[in-house]
Amino acid sequence: MEQQSVEADGVAAIQGGNLAQARDLALSQALRSAVETVIAASAPPDVLSGMKTVLSEKIYPSTERYIVRFRILREAEQDGAYAVKIAATVDAAGLKEDLRRHGVPAGKAEALRGGEHRFVLAVRGTFAGHHDYLAFRDLVSGIPGVQSVAAVSIAPGLTEWRIQSSESAAAIARELSKRRFKGAALRIVQSDAQAIVATFNGKGGSRD
Repeated sequence: MEQQSVEADGVAAIQGGNLAQARDLALSQALRSAVETVIAASAPPDVLSGMKTVLSEKIYPSTERYIVRFRILREAEQDGAYAVKIAATVDAAGLKEDLRRHGVPAGKAEALRGGEHRFVLAVRGTFAGHHDYLAFRDLVSGIPGVQSVAAVSIAPGLTEWRIQSSESAAAIARELSKRRFKGAALRIVQSDAQAIVATFNGKGGSRD
């Protein structure tokens, strides 16, 4: 059985002081992120972009069935949210079989490796909570060329994301500088082939 080991993060807002609920939600998000990482490596990004509905309806609701085992590497309460980092082993064979069964031609992503760029996006600023994290991830995911966005670390005032893209870090940095998050402009502080460092101000953001 083909298996793949990945690390993934999850974060959830603490509502009504219910830490247990927030922890469960953060863990579920981390498990889904682990599966998303394997999916991103299993099929071409242009194929996946056209199969979002299938993935949302057929694959993601059953995320845990693809997790062979996992362990929590780190968990903590921070900024009104609960964050979890896990190491998971994913049943890649079963996942790819289900992808093919639902019309996603998995197993062809390797042909695109030569044109891929992988780098880290570090964001300085304070997110208001779980919804902000998801909104920012969606913002970055919507940039042309971006194939996958996965949280690497979440800490007060600084989050780091692992980006896989068909475009270079410099090209993605240029696109980010044109975007606004919660009404605030994103400012690129540093950009090279390995990393982009950005900040944002305004509501929900950092204060210089």
